[in-house]
Amino acid sequence: MEKEIFVAPRASRSTRNLSERSKARTYVETGAFRPYGGESQKVKFDSLGEFDAFVTTTAIYRVADMVEQPSAIEYVDAEGRPRRKVVDQLYTFADGTKVAAEVKPAARAKAQNLEEHLSFVAASMPSEFAETLVLITEENYDRWEALNARRLLAYRREDDPEAASIIAGLAAELELPVTIRELIAQADIGGRAWPEVFKAIYTGVLRPLEDGIIDLEMLVEGGAK
Repeated sequence: MEKEIFVAPRASRSTRNLSERSKARTYVETGAFRPYGGESQKVKFDSLGEFDAFVTTTAIYRVADMVEQPSAIEYVDAEGRPRRKVVDQLYTFADGTKVAAEVKPAARAKAQNLEEHLSFVAASMPSEFAETLVLITEENYDRWEALNARRLLAYRREDDPEAASIIAGLAAELELPVTIRELIAQADIGGRAWPEVFKAIYTGVLRPLEDGIIDLEMLVEGGAK
């Protein structure tokens, strides 16, 4: 058997030094984000809100790259004063589209009239930097979506093609919905099945009958139906 060679993830490209010792912030670092078509890389966040915005985005969309705290955007504010803005996240999707994102709690965004403020930033944002600037708050996703997405991020760090093929084969043969527990029992590959079932839900190989936390009692059916 060939010995696996560990390849360390690329370092974060943040332009800011986010301190994990900061008392004012919740520091989060992922050690193995694997973008579509790219190498594993570290990404850092100074709040759980930023982390959840990231995991929900990467769960739903084909993210080819994400840079946290990218280079500053020069703009002119409502009073005509020159300013600089460092947005929280810069996404590049698999189709080449670039989207900049500012992440804030909904109450703070409203109190700061952040949407209007960001409109001035967007007006001066170079097209090569990003095509769109969006504001993301906790109102853009449900809590269960973020919790599922956190687990998906961890499961996507490892590939198990054989287990994935077994789950896909079972999904194609389903005539009636079954619980995930029943599907795992049919797979008969032990703990290898659960991460692949989880990933199969996000790729459309399996389809849940209702929204919510993905657990063993969730009913799923074949995604082709």
